Amino acid sequence: MIKLKNIFGLCLLVGGYCSADSNSREYNVWYEKDAVLYDITQTSDGRPVMISISQAGFKTANMVISYLTEGSCPSESLPLLVNGEQIPSEYVCKQQGHEKLEHYVVRDAGRVNAMVQHLKSDFTLIVQKEIKVWAANINSPKYGIAPKF
Repeated sequence: MIKLKNIFGLCLLVGGYCSADSNSREYNVWYEKDAVLYDITQTSDGRPVMISISQAGFKTANMVISYLTEGSCPSESLPLLVNGEQIPSEYVCKQQGHEKLEHYVVRDAGRVNAMVQHLKSDFTLIVQKEIKVWAANINSPKYGIAPKF
């Protein structure tokens, strides 16, 4: 009887751990903390993309998009495309072995606020022709920064 209880307890513990692990990888859920909106979406090949938007709705709004892709950093900056339109941004690329970590920083508050309004109107943004940024719960984001990875 004791062994059965121990095995049952172990199954509950392992099952709870696995469930918590799978829940921690939710994508397309907006979070907000300290006037910063956060979202984690993914590239078409399933790599995570982190988006943070600070001070949405204000003249100081800005946005950072970061993701890891295969290949080498280009010698010239790559443009940021959102819904097929080139958005003025800073491009930073850091080599990480055979992959590159790409960052786009958008400082044009008018553009950032327009993108946030687009999302709040329940429309999707398409970044770099392949990354879908869903509106999801942007009108009522969860508290915090993001789920654990």
